[in-house]
Parts: sequence; C-alpha cells; structure tokens
Amino acid sequence: MKVERSHKALWPHEPHKPHGVYHYLLPFPLFHFSLFTFSLFTFSLFTLFLTSCEEAEQSYSRHIARFVFQNTQSVTQLNSALNNPGEFCTITAHNNQYIFHSPGIREDYPYERTAADVKAGYVLGLSGLIVGMPVLTEQLSDQSRVVCFDLACPKCYEDNGITRAMTLKENQHVVCGRCSRSYDLNTQGIADDGSKLFRYQVSYGNNTLVINNQ
Repeated sequence: MKVERSHKALWPHEPHKPHGVYHYLLPFPLFHFSLFTFSLFTFSLFTLFLTSCEEAEQSYSRHIARFVFQNTQSVTQLNSALNNPGEFCTITAHNNQYIFHSPGIREDYPYERTAADVKAGYVLGLSGLIVGMPVLTEQLSDQSRVVCFDLACPKCYEDNGITRAMTLKENQHVVCGRCSRSYDLNTQGIADDGSKLFRYQVSYGNNTLVINNQ
C-alpha cells in the first residue's frame, strides 16, 4: 500500500507570517521623523549663523580705511582714547602729518609721517577717523571695546557727496557743522533721526592700533 506523506505531520506548527509590508517598515516612520527633526535643527542653526554674519557685515562700512600705528602709548590723546571708556580721539591728515585730537586735551599731537607710512598708503576713511571706547557695551558683549568711525557725516555724504569733517565734542558726540546732526559715540554712532556713522573694523593690542576695512 502506498502511504501518502502529509506536510502537516512534518510541520505541526506553521511559522508566524508577517502582517503585510508595513510589518517590516514599522521602525522607519520613527527614524524618518528623527532625521527630519535633526535636519530642521541643523538648517535653523545654519540660517542663524548666516544671519549673524550678514548683520555683522552690514554694521561695517564698505568704504576703505587702512591705518596702523605702533607705540600708541607715546601719543597721549590716542592712548587715553584706547584705554578709557567714554574717551575718543580723531585722526586726520594734514600736509605730511597725522593730527591726533582729543577735546579734553588743549593741544593736538602732530605726528610726522615716515617713509614707511607713505609706502603703506594709509587711508583715513573719507574725512578722518574717530577711535575710542564707548561707555555702553554692545549687544552680546559684557565689556567695552575699541571702535572706529569715519569723521564724515554719513547723511551729508550720501545725499550730496560732502566729506567735510565733523567736530568731536567732550560729551562723546560728533556734530556736523552743515546739517547740525549730532551722533552719539556711546550708542555706536547713531543720531536722533537714526542715521549711523560709517564704522570701520579695528583691533588694538600690544600698544598697536590696526584699522583695516577693505
């Protein structure tokens, strides 16, 4: 007699079958959600970084200013402005001299330009430079630092191309003799109508002042 073999006898318990394709993809929605969240977070940080860089670039003028002065302690007007919050000094060029002026000091300091200065081709902005330390700190900063502005009135320059030098006062303001605007150096050079002084990039250390805005 021929005996038929039964598959059920060999496999008394059928293996567990998956319930459709979704059974295999169950972990993937959570993975995709985590990846999306991470990507969104990374994109947000990158956008914030670009925005911060753009704001930093916009705070400085596109005009050229280039000046290096060593042994700053040898010039009382400059040394005081670089080390005391609330004090400022102007730097202008006259004939073959750089003139350092501070309203708190009666006499100006004339510095004879050297051959190295001439060769370096320094540019004192449009009308001269203002350097010093504001009393008020900038946002995201806990200490005062040296700043540099142009001595030209930005409103008169933008409207009429006039680069007449303004006057530095003892109250940490610079006043334009043409339009009568007064710019507060302690609030990063802002006038009452919102006009802002042209600002340049500057660094100071080891008795050396470096202004490099190109």
